[in-house]
Amino acid sequence: MTPKEQFESQGFYKIERTFRREFIQELAAELLTGLNVEEGIRIHNQRYIVTVPLRGAFNSPELYANPNLLPLFKEILGPECILASVGAVVALPGASDQHIHSDYGPLFSEKPDLHRQLPTYAITVGIPLVDIDVTNGPTKIWPGSHRTNRQDERVLLCGEMGDCYFWDYRTLHAGGSNFSDAMRPLLYLAFTRRWFRDFLNPDKLVIDEETIPQEYRALFPIQKHSRIAESEADFKRNVEELFSFRKTFDQSH
Repeated sequence: MTPKEQFESQGFYKIERTFRREFIQELAAELLTGLNVEEGIRIHNQRYIVTVPLRGAFNSPELYANPNLLPLFKEILGPECILASVGAVVALPGASDQHIHSDYGPLFSEKPDLHRQLPTYAITVGIPLVDIDVTNGPTKIWPGSHRTNRQDERVLLCGEMGDCYFWDYRTLHAGGSNFSDAMRPLLYLAFTRRWFRDFLNPDKLVIDEETIPQEYRALFPIQKHSRIAESEADFKRNVEELFSFRKTFDQSH
């Protein structure tokens, strides 16, 4: 099967050595310098989401338009797909297993069965900023759950710096426990169809339009995404409200 066919069948896919290890080390160093996770959003025991602006080392086509990834995403999501959000999930030492969840629920609440029949409309990309193994918080994935909601098989996604894996927004997954004595940062990017807007997750896209090369600007929802222009204070207040709603949503689905 082609990578697209495997992704559509399993609901996730992993590519080793997607990025240069030196590039990921540069990203990790920039993120971790002065990082205060408490400025982010606590999503679980010892687990936080932090905003990652596309500035400095992160403002690179090697990240947001990677030639090993973007052509495949355009195959899956269509040629006009966009990068909708960028952040990092940081699991501190002692973080316990996250609850099983998908990144979004049914688009049409009156026809919930239709949800798993639709083509992929959004993809979450996980990029390890440290080598991830079974001890420091691998991502648990339930293959095929984007189509059937089944939980009879589980895969642990581990990876070295330079690897990446990505899953359909509907695929069931969960962050694993961090038994190590160091934090485990996982950079994530969300690519979506241009029409889709995520109102359930505490995500933010922070970019400076002038710094994006003209040839890549179509990848960003510039002037079409109200969250870009939000102040940090407004954003934190809004995502706290969104996350409160998201917890209620997860409990009811």
